[in-house]
Amino acid sequence: MTLANSIGKRILLTFVCHLALLVSVLPLQAEDQATAEEKTVEAKQVKISSVEDEQAGVLGIARYYAKRYKGRKTSSGVIYDPQKLTAAHPTLPLGTRVKVVNLTNNRSVIVTVNDRCRKYKTPFIDLSRQAAHQLDFLRQAKIKVRIIPLESKIRY
Repeated sequence: MTLANSIGKRILLTFVCHLALLVSVLPLQAEDQATAEEKTVEAKQVKISSVEDEQAGVLGIARYYAKRYKGRKTSSGVIYDPQKLTAAHPTLPLGTRVKVVNLTNNRSVIVTVNDRCRKYKTPFIDLSRQAAHQLDFLRQAKIKVRIIPLESKIRY
């Protein structure tokens, strides 16, 4: 009788564990599918900028690549060169040219997206060190910027 009770308890415990795992994993899978759908919608909504788009743009945060990434391959396959005007963005198509405006001093630079970065809650872009130098924020970790997509042609 005790053997049957211990086997029954093990089966019940196994069932409860599987149920708990199922309940915790299903919402995560649904969330991942939603974010994938959102990413494709965002990628399709990239437009060629006009005067209206340039005034609007997207307010976001910019940072720059650390020195350790020099010489590494980017998502597009190009080797990262800190002296080139390049950027990483989570959703814009690779090859898109983007105007980035520093909101503190109104300096701007045009960069080409050739890499991916992780997605943040706020719009975000990683810039090469040369682009950060031209925007004059190498002494700061991050700045507030306006991100304005210009075109979607692949150029590296």
